[in-house]
Amino acid sequence: MHIVNKSYVANECVFELAMCFECREEMNAKLSEQSRVAMFDFMHDHADLEQREEELGRDSETAAYLASCLTCGVEAQGLTNYTIGGMFSGDYLIKGPFPMLICGQCEEKLGETISDETRDVWDKFIGENFPGPPSEVKLPTGSKPVFF
Repeated sequence: MHIVNKSYVANECVFELAMCFECREEMNAKLSEQSRVAMFDFMHDHADLEQREEELGRDSETAAYLASCLTCGVEAQGLTNYTIGGMFSGDYLIKGPFPMLICGQCEEKLGETISDETRDVWDKFIGENFPGPPSEVKLPTGSKPVFF
C-alpha cells in the first residue's frame, strides 16, 4: 500500500511523491502534535468524507472523485494550482475517500495552520529527497503536507 500525490501549477506537474504507508507513518510521527490536530480539524471542518463516499461509492469513475476540491467544492475545471492524491495497492487505485483533489487556495489555508516545527520537518524532507527543480518552478514547501 502506498500513496501518490501530484501537485500541479498551470496544468504542469511540478511535484510528484509516492510513499509507502510505513514511511508515511514515520513522517507523521515527526510532525508536531499541534499540526496533526490542525490538519485533522481542517479536514473535519471542510470535508464530508462520509457523504462523499455515500455519493461516489467505490465504483465511480476516477474523474468523478477529482471533479472538485474536496474541501471547498470548487470545480476542478479551470483550476491552475491543485494537488491530487491517491491510495494504491500495487498498481490498483483504491477508491473510497481517495482519490481526491485539493485546490491551491485550500492548500494555502491548510498550510497556515501548521507549526514552524512541521514546516521545518517538511522542508528538510523535501531538501533531502527531491533535489532542486528548475528555479522558475515554485516547489511545494512547508505549506503543503496536505495528504500526510
